Amino acid sequence: MIPRQLNFARAGGLLLALEIVGVIIGFGSTVYFAMALGATALGVFFLFEAALGTLGTFGDFGINGAIEKRISEGNEPGSVLGAGLLLKGVLVLALVSVVVPFRGSINAYVGAVVVGPLLVALVLSQLAVLSVHVMRAELRADETAILQFLRLVTYVVVSVALVRFGAGPLALVYGLIAGYLVMLAGGLRRISTVPTRPSIRHVRTLVDYAKFNGIWGLGGHAYNTLDILVIGLFLTSADVAAYELAWRVTLMTGIVGGVVANTVFAQMSAWDAAGQRDRISPTVRDGLLASLVLVIPSFVGVALLSEQILGLVFGPEFVIAAAAFVVLMGEKLVAAVNNVFDATVRAVDRPDIGAYATVASLALNIVLNVLLVPQYGLVGAGVATGVSMAINTVVLGGFLRHLIPIEFPVREVGLCVVGAGLMGGAVIAAGTVLPATLVGLIARILLGGVVYGAVLFAVPTLRGKFFAAVRQFSG
Repeated sequence: MIPRQLNFARAGGLLLALEIVGVIIGFGSTVYFAMALGATALGVFFLFEAALGTLGTFGDFGINGAIEKRISEGNEPGSVLGAGLLLKGVLVLALVSVVVPFRGSINAYVGAVVVGPLLVALVLSQLAVLSVHVMRAELRADETAILQFLRLVTYVVVSVALVRFGAGPLALVYGLIAGYLVMLAGGLRRISTVPTRPSIRHVRTLVDYAKFNGIWGLGGHAYNTLDILVIGLFLTSADVAAYELAWRVTLMTGIVGGVVANTVFAQMSAWDAAGQRDRISPTVRDGLLASLVLVIPSFVGVALLSEQILGLVFGPEFVIAAAAFVVLMGEKLVAAVNNVFDATVRAVDRPDIGAYATVASLALNIVLNVLLVPQYGLVGAGVATGVSMAINTVVLGGFLRHLIPIEFPVREVGLCVVGAGLMGGAVIAAGTVLPATLVGLIARILLGGVVYGAVLFAVPTLRGKFFAAVRQFSG
């Protein structure tokens, strides 16, 4: 049995608070690295991250998600964890045997000698992320926030120090490794599940789930990094850096959706295992609203200010991604819904549905990236990502509606759209009187946020949801 009942508001609030602080630190450090290293050197690090993500996807291939699901069900968690470690060890060793012979080609593609640090980062990241999944399965999602925060702070501190010593893009590589090391140490101190000797049955139950979840994860990786890999193949490191920076800014607007998904998964999984699916549907509805409430105004803001954000914050050389920035922000509207659908499908133990959705969207993503990036550059990469995400979301939603009732919060989302429209009007009006400087840009963004927040708080339904969440958090 799962020993805890998760307080969604408390867990989600703690996660969100640290996510916001983390976003501020991460954003500030990215601005610094962009100015200190320039687009070309920063592009080298982003290609390293993409390579690490690719290896990590195959090194896990759904095992982390399978471990989280099976432990959350409460059956022999120690043996499940032992089986997971065994499977992950085999996969990582297989990857090492493939990477080493091709180290020259990998170094040439990335633009630096990185294979050694890449393999170290692979092992540490696999173990560190696994510890977070185990904690989520133990219904301790609130405690994982500090691990993610410590990883980020360590990465920033070490990277900044090494950049100042002239280490170039490898400074960020070593900072990333240090961050995962700290995250792993913290995770090992906090998890209560101790690995024990597994049986064939435990291995089989993980494989049964992971064989679909791995395909699912491969699609998620392609969604996150395939466009970067293709841009690196056809365009320049500067293009890689500009596109990735635009992508990372859009990711900041999705922190609420990510927190919602990470917070509710284990609890919905426990409800599903207990035959209480009727409790899942209202959670999905509230999750959809929470995921969209920040993304909707962000899309309007980026559509109006994309060039100013990239040019004034990061530098003129990054403005080449301005149009792609708008496309990627539009994609986040779909991704906000996808986050909730994805977590729900996994929670009801249907990884096969995710696999079907992934096969459809992954195939389309590969084809569109290869066709559109050489022809349309960064905008083509953004379109490929957006279309594949839309297909994935449609497939997930189509299957999910046959398992549980899904009610989309149409009225509340409509009110958010109205608020975002009024916010956009205020931003445009402010642009006629404020200077085209960084200070002026910040003032326009803050004004837009105030207008949007005021509109939402003027609506009794939305105001009531907010205060109910606050009471749960403090209760």
